[in-house]
Amino acid sequence: MIHALNQSNPVQGSVSAARSQRLLARGASALEFALVAPLAILVLFFSLEMGIVMWADASLEEAAGRVARIGQLGVPAGSTCEEAVRGTFEDRIGNWVYDKEKLHVDARLYHPGADNSDPNLDDPDYKPLCDAGGRGDMVIYRLGFDRPGFSGIMSWLGIQILRFERTVIIQNEP
Repeated sequence: MIHALNQSNPVQGSVSAARSQRLLARGASALEFALVAPLAILVLFFSLEMGIVMWADASLEEAAGRVARIGQLGVPAGSTCEEAVRGTFEDRIGNWVYDKEKLHVDARLYHPGADNSDPNLDDPDYKPLCDAGGRGDMVIYRLGFDRPGFSGIMSWLGIQILRFERTVIIQNEP
């Protein structure tokens, strides 16, 4: 319905024109918010997800350093390689993984010139190996864990499982 301006009272006409402009501006602001808010919220959650992923990755880096230090100095007396390495790894990473069986730990002797490739973790016949070697040996430590995304944003992007992994090669103390 179109209202004609009241020609007899010009002040009333300008007040109604100002009110109409305010209502139009309010509607435009609501439309802009409706268009921008979902994208802003998505960016916020994605940023939080990436921050958590980086935190988990930094925790894995610290755990790899501690495990390498244990290997370099030698496995403590009274424990096996598996117990020492897995125990240290679980202490540092345990909060990031719901199932401790999802942690994978490998320690293998490094042989120069030989095939030192990593075994495939997705292979159903995969068996972790823990051989910390002897004095002066070079050892490859491979540590990692798999877990789903933290907030669900990654699954929207088609990433169902995040794999965190570190490979460290050290030489044991002579």
